Amino acid sequence: MKTKKIFDTDAFIKENKTTVTKCALSEREGFEKLYEAVTDSTIFSPEGGGQKSDEGFFDDVRVVDVQEFDGEIIHFLESEIPAGTEVLQKIDLDLRFRRMQNHNAEHLICGLIHKKFGYSNVGFHLSETSDENRNVIRIEAVMDVDGPIDAKDLEEIELQANMAIASNVPVYALLPSAEEAKDIAYRSKLDIEENLRLVVIEGYDICACCAPCLKSSAEMQLVKIIDSMPHRGGMRLTLIAGIDAVKDYIDIHKDNKKIMNILSSKRNECANAVENLYEKSMQLHEENSALKKEITDLNTKEVIKKITENNLKFYVFYAPDFDEIQSRKLINEVALKTKTVMAVMFEKKNSTYRFVVGKNADVTDISLRELAKNMQNKLSSRGGGSEQMIQGSIPANDDLINSFFEEMNK
Repeated sequence: MKTKKIFDTDAFIKENKTTVTKCALSEREGFEKLYEAVTDSTIFSPEGGGQKSDEGFFDDVRVVDVQEFDGEIIHFLESEIPAGTEVLQKIDLDLRFRRMQNHNAEHLICGLIHKKFGYSNVGFHLSETSDENRNVIRIEAVMDVDGPIDAKDLEEIELQANMAIASNVPVYALLPSAEEAKDIAYRSKLDIEENLRLVVIEGYDICACCAPCLKSSAEMQLVKIIDSMPHRGGMRLTLIAGIDAVKDYIDIHKDNKKIMNILSSKRNECANAVENLYEKSMQLHEENSALKKEITDLNTKEVIKKITENNLKFYVFYAPDFDEIQSRKLINEVALKTKTVMAVMFEKKNSTYRFVVGKNADVTDISLRELAKNMQNKLSSRGGGSEQMIQGSIPANDDLINSFFEEMNK
């Protein structure tokens, strides 16, 4: 006798007394050390239709997973419960409710898209984020439709969906016979010949689905499409609904309030304020880059003059406020006009320099790889590179660094 699926027609029953008909150690891959239990009835919905299985307990035994194999619902338990034992099934109804909110909102959105454009839903799953204690902290619905939709049409679909939610229309499941199904127009990704189950959002959508469903559209609370992108000739949409959408709105409000305070902007003017700030920052960036180039060019002239006057094979230049781009540019300019091995000590932080050392490719009698080893041994530097350029970090002891390179010049 097949297990009676209580969740098929009533998704809000959170406890159920039932009898374990079979229980044995699982031999299935991925379920080792768990026990497979079958019951005469169940409120536990198995994984399917893009939605994870319910979570809960048989008495005090945790149900780790629920799957359906060849029409039989298997509950995977942490410990054995002997066949013939009567147990109290308990599910996490709050979690199921959040999943139903997001899943049914996906039905509603896809139903509206199908009515307007004729597109089919060709992929769906609930994306869940959990904390370190395995508590689900966020649920999103991700779906694929097989045609393009522009931003304006998506806004219209979203508005229509929220109006449908406000209309409080009935949501329910149908279990039609094969003969009855012939007279029902419904959406489905697969051709289903038996055990057809339909979720109806009255007046908006009828879709083949095996997951539990709400009782009314109002229970979805609200739905927001938070992302959309082209995908395989169609669109991939991400939405968030119900309690998860409310939490998302609260978080966004907090972030927006911080931006309002930082930029002294009104609630609905943050985007313009950020755009203005970005334009100013880009202008400052361009001005800063021009100043950096000017400073680097001036230093390059001075360094080349000093190297030429003193005929140095090695030269170390301290530029704590330089960045890597300036340092490399300085080295490359020096390498073009001298045969000197040039070292730049830059970005001094916490008594440590970053360094870059480079040379002209024609300088073959000096090995930078060997120089890197000597710097590691005598200056406690870290890093490496090629025969043309080495880089890394070094403790900022200027006297020790100077002595090292003075010795190299002898």
